[in-house]
Amino acid sequence: MTRRNQLGPQIDPPVHFHKAVLMQRLLDAVLRGYHWHTFGAVSGDKAQHLANKFAERYAVHRNEAQRAYAKRKGLANARLFFLAQHQWRDLHWWLCVTDGRGRVHMDEHLGDARERRSRIRIDDDYELLRRTRDRSRGGGTVWTWRMTRACYRQWREWIIEACRRPGPVEIRRAMGSLYRTPGYSGIREQVGALIVLARSEWRRRHGSLDDFVLPPRLRYVQRLPNTSVPLSEWKAGNR
Repeated sequence: MTRRNQLGPQIDPPVHFHKAVLMQRLLDAVLRGYHWHTFGAVSGDKAQHLANKFAERYAVHRNEAQRAYAKRKGLANARLFFLAQHQWRDLHWWLCVTDGRGRVHMDEHLGDARERRSRIRIDDDYELLRRTRDRSRGGGTVWTWRMTRACYRQWREWIIEACRRPGPVEIRRAMGSLYRTPGYSGIREQVGALIVLARSEWRRRHGSLDDFVLPPRLRYVQRLPNTSVPLSEWKAGNR
């Protein structure tokens, strides 16, 4: 939604509540050429000002037809994403940009999602990367999400500590949480390695796997429905 007045574009961008949905939308954007990016956090009462500024300067409010026209003219397109989480005081935001002419490439310090040192991240949990696919699965390169090193290390520490407990309650809780991570191929591989670790640690400390029970199945990522709300609605509910 976009309103215009003498101050320029007044937009009402969506705010996401679920990391998994935002991860899918960011992946979609990168696949469509929005691989330049920057990110930050903003308080709820300043989020509208930020959105309006990005609309005025970088036209994040363009519709699909306007974006297609800008692309044909060699202009950069930009998109703005917000994420709200109950443990965060502020809204986190990502600005994703295509190639092309525009002040966004001059005004903002943009990282390239295709480069290892400037991948798109969700907090310090997940990072988006491009990787080579096995020939048995068609070869080529694909984009996927995986845990960051810090996140993976935290999972290892939790699993090892859970295996030290005399009963299975904590390790079952850890495995239940692990199985709820987003089912992207990069994350699934890491989950597989963590399961191997958990089995080995539990057997080493308890002698058998009798009490080691995994959830029924590890999820694959599916197309997730939109669960965002307009920024104005989010602000009204957080006053």
